[in-house]
Amino acid sequence: MASPTSTPEATPAHRAKMRAENVNFFYGSFQALHNINIEFRENQVTALIGPSGCGKSTFLRNLNRINETLRGTRLEGQILLDGEDIMQEDVTTIRRRVGMVFQRPNPFPKSIFENIIYGPKINGMVKGNASEIVESSLRRAALWDEVKDKLHESAYALSGGQQQRLCIARGLAVNPDVLLLDEPCSALDPIATAKIEDLLFTLKEQCTIVIVTHSMQQAARVADQTGFFLLGKLIEFDKTDIIFKNPAKRETEDYITGRFG
Repeated sequence: MASPTSTPEATPAHRAKMRAENVNFFYGSFQALHNINIEFRENQVTALIGPSGCGKSTFLRNLNRINETLRGTRLEGQILLDGEDIMQEDVTTIRRRVGMVFQRPNPFPKSIFENIIYGPKINGMVKGNASEIVESSLRRAALWDEVKDKLHESAYALSGGQQQRLCIARGLAVNPDVLLLDEPCSALDPIATAKIEDLLFTLKEQCTIVIVTHSMQQAARVADQTGFFLLGKLIEFDKTDIIFKNPAKRETEDYITGRFG
């Protein structure tokens, strides 16, 4: 049986890209995360599941240091990216290497083109090839064919699903090593959700993906590995088919079978 912090057997093709070691996180005196140990494999999708308020989104936001912008928070333990402690690195570099897509689409009040090129501009990555970066990013997000004739129109004119794929393209424009997605389909209809899920299978060939989702069906469809969070603790982490078909922990089985959550 797997332990709560056991790691599915790695293969040379899927080494650990990012790892949390003994992570505790506090909002003031409240401890939101308890001794989290988990690793995210290169070129794989890892899903984090669990009931509302269990700490999975809080944990996700620590992976690119967004939580440190909140007053009174404290992180203990280490989060390693390619073996280096992200807390010892430049925060701008970390947020370029570890991109984030939020629950609701949040395009900038700019054109589609300017949304995509914003990140490469501020990171000094544009050297006369802005159009190439925009086209490549939109293609990677499976959006190019839908918007190629309106690149200079407002991003707000796009549908909700298109806006979310635009936000994914914006994140991809700086070539991140890891892409974090915090319930990226919760505000979308089933058709838009299917497009995002299909996209993940292509994107994991280019970067490591971590997705927080309330949908166990979504986790089962897209994830190579799944971690189950409960009350700020990582209860179980294993290959997705094991988590859903033969979980080691009673709490995991109870959640998956709908006894609570």
